[in-house]
Amino acid sequence: MTVYLTGAGCGGPRWITEEARGRICLAEHLVYDRLIHPDLLQLAPKTCRFHYVGKRKDSHSTSQDDICRLLVELGRISDRVVRLKGGDPFVFGRGGEEALALQKEGIPWSYVPGVTAAVSGLGAAGVPLTHRGMAETATLVTGHRGKDLSEEDDRLWQRMAEVGGTRAIYMGASRADSIAEKLMKEGEPGDRSCSAVRWGGWGRQERTDFRLDDMGNIGLRSPTVIAIGESSALGLTPVSGPLKGLQIGVVRPAPESWETARILEDLGADCYSLPLVNLRKLEKNWDEEIIGNSDWLVLTSPRGASLLPEVTDLRKIGGRIISIGPGTSKALYDIGIHPDLEAEVPTSEGLADTVEKHVSYGQSILFFRNERASDLPVQAARKVGATVIISSAYRMERAELPGEEIYPLCWDESGLDCVVFGSAAMVEAWAARFGRSREGIIPVAWGTHCAEAIRETLSMEPEVMGDPSIEGLIECLTSLQRRKE
Repeated sequence: MTVYLTGAGCGGPRWITEEARGRICLAEHLVYDRLIHPDLLQLAPKTCRFHYVGKRKDSHSTSQDDICRLLVELGRISDRVVRLKGGDPFVFGRGGEEALALQKEGIPWSYVPGVTAAVSGLGAAGVPLTHRGMAETATLVTGHRGKDLSEEDDRLWQRMAEVGGTRAIYMGASRADSIAEKLMKEGEPGDRSCSAVRWGGWGRQERTDFRLDDMGNIGLRSPTVIAIGESSALGLTPVSGPLKGLQIGVVRPAPESWETARILEDLGADCYSLPLVNLRKLEKNWDEEIIGNSDWLVLTSPRGASLLPEVTDLRKIGGRIISIGPGTSKALYDIGIHPDLEAEVPTSEGLADTVEKHVSYGQSILFFRNERASDLPVQAARKVGATVIISSAYRMERAELPGEEIYPLCWDESGLDCVVFGSAAMVEAWAARFGRSREGIIPVAWGTHCAEAIRETLSMEPEVMGDPSIEGLIECLTSLQRRKE
């Protein structure tokens, strides 16, 4: 039995360490709070039990004593308990307190580091913690001090003024004026260069540069790390992507939701993977003989393609294969099948055009598809006189979303600019989970069938991707970002 005190890092999920990812992927119990990116919980096994100990809306956070008791309790019954904390557990994360509580009760524990905001958050904004000839030392300090520590507090800031180098202050935004006053009282020059980085490591990060004697007038807000020292005056400006700061929800099935979110984060956005539905196989509709004997086999999604090896010996497929688009074609390639045709436009309308052009009168055509797929391609097949067979191979059903209570809290803090919907079923799932609309959100539709569902279900006019692909999504979101600016 071991409790892993694990750092989630600051910023998005791409900054988690490989060891932390491995611990989460094997967790039996996962204890987490508000300061992590909720998408990280999707890395845990389906059998994992989740324990939220953060602040809920209109409610207080779980006390540290209660968290320690929970970790001890779980450590006694489980081999793999992960305590997931924002940043690094041992850098103002109270990980030491949790380790002491576990050790006192004889519970084995292990430390898994995470990238901390003073290093990665400042660095992402162009403020190096050290710089040769300018900042030879770095000191980390918290501005959030306990009560009745005024004398000790004075001594702390006296030491900070004396030490020089870069002073990185966590949780100091609400006390910025007092901190500046104490440092200058102890001899720190008022014209000392400073930077404040809010949401360091996120797409929406903000950097503000100022002099120490003006720190109390900036109006700093949490979560912010303050850097005091000359390295903040270097003028470093890291490149930012075309989607910088855009807040995006991605409502697609797993793993596409995760993969899409991470691609968009590479372009500067902050993303939330929302796989609100799961695939449920409808094996009663699978007929190996019909699949093998049909003149045409039509695949309308990557999910249907991935099910084919479970239905039949792929060598027995005798007809020609049509794919709706590149994603489905890739899923076919992955199982060793090369489609004969791919719709020129990867939509239901594009697939219908392909069917109408290539399928002949009297031929049999089998649609192996989602139970609720668009009927446009089916209508096209009937129009040319083909014999149509529909195999509703799977349906999409509501999925559990770990950390679901955190997502609205994130959006309350940062806003949500747009939500990308991968299908009509995703639109309905969103409405059931998060309400029919959130003020100011622009819905983005992955095709016209999805767009119609947005209009009917959410009573909102969507942006419709010109090309329903990752490239088309990026183009659509880039256009939205330009309009936002």
